[in-house]
Amino acid sequence: MKKEKNIHESFCNVYADAVIRYIVTGVNEDVSFDEKTQRFVSTPVDEFTPPSHCEWWIGDDWTTFVGPLDCPTDLADPKFSEEPLKNAIVFALKKSATGKRMSHILAGLD
Repeated sequence: MKKEKNIHESFCNVYADAVIRYIVTGVNEDVSFDEKTQRFVSTPVDEFTPPSHCEWWIGDDWTTFVGPLDCPTDLADPKFSEEPLKNAIVFALKKSATGKRMSHILAGLD
């Protein structure tokens, strides 16, 4: 159970970091599970890489996976701040049954 919790927390943090980088830089990333380290990792992908070639694509539709958040998600918003957004994403994914299920599927636990 502790292993599954650690893996899910790894997914939440790596996914949130990748979303923040996507918002700030516009570069999509692929979130995948590294069997050797038993942790999730993200890798930048070029703009022509289709989502079907990724394990878990970070793109414009990330908000549909995370759900509504109480903090600005648009870089142009004057109140936008990376750390509160990252914390909100991590919190939402930790509480989400869908987020937990996706981390387990990607890690091969399901």
